[in-house]
Amino acid sequence: MSSRFVSVRFAIMFIALLVMLFPGVVRADGFYSDIHGGATFFGSDGARVSNLTSGGSVRAHTNFDTGWLAGASAGYEWVEGLAGEFEFTFRQNHLDRIASSSSLLEGGDLHSFGMMFNGYYRFHNRTPFTPYIGGGLGEAVIAMNNARPVGVGGTTFGGTDATFAFQGIAGVSYPVAPHLSISAEYRYFGTLRPGFQHQVAGEEVKVSPSYNCNNALVRLIYNFR
Repeated sequence: MSSRFVSVRFAIMFIALLVMLFPGVVRADGFYSDIHGGATFFGSDGARVSNLTSGGSVRAHTNFDTGWLAGASAGYEWVEGLAGEFEFTFRQNHLDRIASSSSLLEGGDLHSFGMMFNGYYRFHNRTPFTPYIGGGLGEAVIAMNNARPVGVGGTTFGGTDATFAFQGIAGVSYPVAPHLSISAEYRYFGTLRPGFQHQVAGEEVKVSPSYNCNNALVRLIYNFR
């Protein structure tokens, strides 16, 4: 796993800890936690496939099936409508193919572990519905597994990379019981392009697909206040 974003990770953790440990900066409301799950959708994004042995490369595109996500988060909300949280989310999508003029890789899957610090603004009002917007920064560990290079029998392609991640968030929540609410949410999740390096037929090959997806999810949130 790459260590180039360790400083970013620790900076995010430090800021979040300050928020959690010193809530008196603003008028405090309370801690909360959630579990969430949903679907993740990729478009036909770009990719670069490079032969590091010969020095050649081609532009390609990716095709993924609709995937799934699941995760949990914990955070702190203030009465002004501001909130900050730690989030961990797992995403997985089946890879149909990576192709240029013809298929280069087929099958396998692409999955990620996202570790994010998110900020929100909730638009509290006189109705039970609370719309909100937010965004997050963090790190994603992305892995490609069991992709099959076309024309090379008995070989699978894979790898793991860690890269900077970001997301935009919009949703609406509704209380269903004391301390418990449910929300429907949209997220756009993206990263810097990961790179996966593997030997294929005795040559070193690197595959760098884009990792940007739309996500629809449901959150079950418990407020400790």
